[in-house]
Amino acid sequence: MIPPIRSMFIPDEGYTMWDLDLDSADLRIVTWESGAQWMKDCFAAGKKPYVELAKEYYHDPSISKRHKSYPAFKKFCHGTNYLGGGAEMAGQCGLLVNEADRLQKWYFGVNPEIPKWQAEFVRRFKITGDVKNIFGNQTHFFDRIDDALVKKAIAWLPQSTIGLLINRIWANIDENLSEDVDVLLQVHDSLLGQYPTEKEEDILPRLEEQTHVVLPYGEPLIIPAGFKRSTISWGDCR
Repeated sequence: MIPPIRSMFIPDEGYTMWDLDLDSADLRIVTWESGAQWMKDCFAAGKKPYVELAKEYYHDPSISKRHKSYPAFKKFCHGTNYLGGGAEMAGQCGLLVNEADRLQKWYFGVNPEIPKWQAEFVRRFKITGDVKNIFGNQTHFFDRIDDALVKKAIAWLPQSTIGLLINRIWANIDENLSEDVDVLLQVHDSLLGQYPTEKEEDILPRLEEQTHVVLPYGEPLIIPAGFKRSTISWGDCR
């Protein structure tokens, strides 16, 4: 049997491997792009919007991120933000169509800014074929504009922003901590690296500082980052 791939990546002797992950990065970008106040309130209160969505569906306030339904509702939230309809999301998430429609109606009810943002995005994109993210990077889609291309374009907005953000964090680490910290891999919204274990107490706070990259919205956004660590392998980072 092939072992889990991440367990094959091991730190050098005397080093600790770290795995940096941005918290709900994609959803935070959608939230700030659309100005969805309910989402902002969730984040400000330290809540997970996907969990709150699952609580609504199951009418169960005890649900947490560990609940078996969490991955499905995360997928539902992402797909809905990227113009997925009720029937489409029901098929992807294993829900009944009428329940997916009800859940989507509730979701847009508490986040009315999101469908308004979507409608304005579609209107502009159908005129220009262009998309620009908050960092000023712009792309143009040359294909015939149809529903599939519009979905791809609206997904490009947060995904490109996150890719640029993680690379800015990488640049900060390279500029300020390169003597002690090695970046080994970039995985879209995360970084993998290592540092000397004996220097952990000094390095970790400085490493966390490098993640404080401001996304220049009208209400500036800094996406929180967490670190998992292991002296054994990438797969053992906890």
